Amino acid sequence: MQKPRNEKLSMANSRSHELGLALGALSIMAAVIVGFGLLFQIGASAKPMDNVAFSGAIKHANLMRLDKKFAELNTLPGKAITIPNLDMPFGDNLDKNLKSVDLFGRVFTREEMCLAQAVYFEARSEPLVGQVAIAEVILNRIVDPRYPDTACDVVFQNQHLRNKCQFSFACDGQSDRPKNTGAWEKSLKVVALVMKGERSGVAKRATHYHASYVSPRWSAHLSKLGQVGSHIFYREESI
Repeated sequence: MQKPRNEKLSMANSRSHELGLALGALSIMAAVIVGFGLLFQIGASAKPMDNVAFSGAIKHANLMRLDKKFAELNTLPGKAITIPNLDMPFGDNLDKNLKSVDLFGRVFTREEMCLAQAVYFEARSEPLVGQVAIAEVILNRIVDPRYPDTACDVVFQNQHLRNKCQFSFACDGQSDRPKNTGAWEKSLKVVALVMKGERSGVAKRATHYHASYVSPRWSAHLSKLGQVGSHIFYREESI
């Protein structure tokens, strides 16, 4: 009577063993499939990760270059700017001329750096011709005996008077260090162009400007020359 029962138990154990082997094999196959899937995903994401790392390296390099420029600001020569051809008319190829400016190897004087700061903070969001016009206003003041005779003195005139200086960025209590590398390089190129004689055709002899959304009292006593972007330019008749 015991023999048939033992045979049944033996068969059951054998089937359980086979089932265990089958389940084990399926588990291994599933693990292999999941492993290959993860490897594929890692490989697919490697390129975007490389791109992010590369972009970060470029940004870091640009910021280091910007820091280097500002570290040199106080050591740059302070010689006066030679201003060529103040009445040069506006060139039709202003955008093309800007692209042709090569900053590599060009050394900016301290005065030119002050001029570039004014272009950056006052007009970096303005059309190119408007940025040139802002630089012109500063140059026009330099040659006017009623104003200081260097770019830095013009740009930072009365900077100790909070919100009452000539160029608002110089006395607003915020940092005068440009943070947008691309806009800063464009400002430097604008200065390089202006120093070669490029002019806007709008700010000829202009010594004043203001944003179009304000109406300062002094504007009523000056001659309006025109508007570029959000800035309206004026000159004093006695110039």
